[in-house]
Amino acid sequence: MPPENRRYIVTLAVAAAAILVLGVLLRPAPVADEPLPPPPSQAELSRLTRLTQRRSLEAMKDYFSAVATDADRSVVRLRMLGRSGVVWAPGQVVTARLEQRFPPTTTVSGDEGELGVPLAAGAPHLPVALLDVPETGEFVPVRRRPIENLDPGAWTVFVTDRHGAGFSPATYVEIAEVQCEGRRVRDVVTSVALGPELAGAGLFDLDNNLLAVVLPCGPRFVAVTAEDVAALAEEAATVRSRIAQRYGMTLDAVTSEETGHLGVPFGLFVRDVWNGELADVIGLRPGDVVISINAELILEVDQLAPLIDGSTRGADPADGDELEFFELGVVRDGDTLVLNLPMDPLAFVALDAAGPDGGLVWDDPGRGYRLDDVRPGTAAARAGLRPGDRLLRIDGAVPDTLDAVRDALSADRDTPVLLELERGARRTAVLLP
Repeated sequence: MPPENRRYIVTLAVAAAAILVLGVLLRPAPVADEPLPPPPSQAELSRLTRLTQRRSLEAMKDYFSAVATDADRSVVRLRMLGRSGVVWAPGQVVTARLEQRFPPTTTVSGDEGELGVPLAAGAPHLPVALLDVPETGEFVPVRRRPIENLDPGAWTVFVTDRHGAGFSPATYVEIAEVQCEGRRVRDVVTSVALGPELAGAGLFDLDNNLLAVVLPCGPRFVAVTAEDVAALAEEAATVRSRIAQRYGMTLDAVTSEETGHLGVPFGLFVRDVWNGELADVIGLRPGDVVISINAELILEVDQLAPLIDGSTRGADPADGDELEFFELGVVRDGDTLVLNLPMDPLAFVALDAAGPDGGLVWDDPGRGYRLDDVRPGTAAARAGLRPGDRLLRIDGAVPDTLDAVRDALSADRDTPVLLELERGARRTAVLLP
């Protein structure tokens, strides 16, 4: 190896050794290990979790409040009734009907105070009432959404304006079919228990679409789907329902079974009579058949439209004073009666006050025979008898004893029987096969 190469290698080795020695000398002294901070206690972890949850809940509350604020434009306060209403269509509010006799006028809270609004449609056998409101930008009709498009577990919001704007978030659970006064409706079951404080409130999705309205159903409240509320509102506007609202009675075309039992080939069967209402005061009974109005034969319910618009006048034969009334031809127990029905529903006040009871109605604890139970699948259940009904008459006669009731309703009988039942504030007729 040439001397030059040996010198070059030696020089590199010396330089490398110098760098290594210099690196050792300049290496920083080791730093003593610092102690790690102690882990948080269980109490601190719980506190942090609660703080996080609180922030999430506050954010959710603000979110639901914003949803309810938007929906509140379509929910109104009916202060005199103590409940909410939903702006159903332009110029129309739908609300829960809790009274047997819904007031003819009430008020709705507006931007400029209380506005008087009249009853548009409703009947004591329906859980809804419709009110006429001014068609202004103040009352915004709801958008409706079919409940079938909602997934279980989805968030919804009950919006009410009973004593001021309020809301209750709820998770959707399922749809349940329930019986409401003899008709089946769909109940939107949620995580919120419903009570009278939510009567008339709307159930909305998070896009401000109406899903349901809270209505009474027997002793409880249910969130009836918007589609079923629409059907109830349509029924409330029929002649049959308007007659029920005005006079306190429901009538249907007599069926072939009723014709065979009563021997009346045509007419309108008096299905229900509400206690204390005008039909009751003039003496109509469930099971009567109305065959004429002012000597004109009656074949269908729509022929009763004059009872609503008051298009016929007459005179009271008792005192000669002018009085608007209708002469109803009624068949009862094979006999034909004529009953005077005043056109003015308020006329029953004067008629009732003249009665021997001085206008007072007393409870009779011995009135009728109470049904404690109705076994499913029996003819009585299929005919519509319910636990709690009180049996008043059988084929027009008051039974003397419970044994007479058992004999008349025996399963061995060969003919149907017509029962008059008391069901809450009304009396109803049921033909038992």
